[in-house]
Amino acid sequence: MRAWRFHKTGDIKNLVLEEAALPEPKEDEVILGLKCIALNPADRYLIQGQYPRAGTPPFIPGRDGAGVVLKGSAKGRFQQGDNVCILGGLTGVSTPGTLAEKCVVPEKWLAPIPEGWSFEQAAAAPLVHLTAWRALKVCGNLKADETVVITGASGGVGTAALFLAKAAGATVIALSRDKQKWKTLEALGADHIVDSNVPALDREIREKAGGAPVSLILDTLGGMFTEKCLRTVAAHGRIIVVGLLADLKTELTLGLLIHKNVTIQGMSVSAFSAEEAQQAWENVLACYENSSKRPLISHIFQFDEVQEAFQHLKEGPLGKVVIRVP
Repeated sequence: MRAWRFHKTGDIKNLVLEEAALPEPKEDEVILGLKCIALNPADRYLIQGQYPRAGTPPFIPGRDGAGVVLKGSAKGRFQQGDNVCILGGLTGVSTPGTLAEKCVVPEKWLAPIPEGWSFEQAAAAPLVHLTAWRALKVCGNLKADETVVITGASGGVGTAALFLAKAAGATVIALSRDKQKWKTLEALGADHIVDSNVPALDREIREKAGGAPVSLILDTLGGMFTEKCLRTVAAHGRIIVVGLLADLKTELTLGLLIHKNVTIQGMSVSAFSAEEAQQAWENVLACYENSSKRPLISHIFQFDEVQEAFQHLKEGPLGKVVIRVP
């Protein structure tokens, strides 16, 4: 089969299209013929050697994907011809991933493609929505009457979090430095939008909140934004850090952390068990059942355009970057 692999970590250009062998599936695994793949910043980090538990090169990255079952497990839920998407697990982390024509996936990490959804939507949605769900509901304990701030709101996790927070009945303040994206964020349901580059970001957010306490912040950026989140969040508030797009490191004013009794929690979607991911995915889909909205896709690339797709991802697109497999 054709696959995108890297033979050494480092530059993204180390990722090359070549012939690769398909691993032999175990009894509880399925062979999936991929139709669409979605990229995540974590894929780049893994190629660059900045991701924990990464597979040994030569390695095929890619965590998101949707396709058709080519061979089901002996006594499993899915059989040949079923359309499915991947919910997570170690695929594309320590076992070969989705940037290929085929991949082997444990059946417990697969779910049927929702009725009426395209392969593109089904590839784009799971990882970012499960990340947002875990951050907002499992770790953040978001309630309907609360105000939540989402940094990096135009990214994959950001747009998913915006949709899910509004579905939960929260007031959402979305942060985005690109004003060309604001109309789309408003259409997705953002109650207020703030330029993340304004000098007094905490004051600007509090003004938009209109006196309501900012109870929860979902931080997809990290770096200096985590300190800004600490200055913004209300006393006894929660900050859930899910991304590092701004920087891997930050400095925090510990006096504020102590005085405000704030909880800062790091969160990885990999903490879900397969059973928990399946339940969370059902919760996500329940939100979509009551909505005409669908997962937001920025651009669709062809299978031989993976390098161009990663470059587009680096530029900070509005929504997910998807790759079609012929």
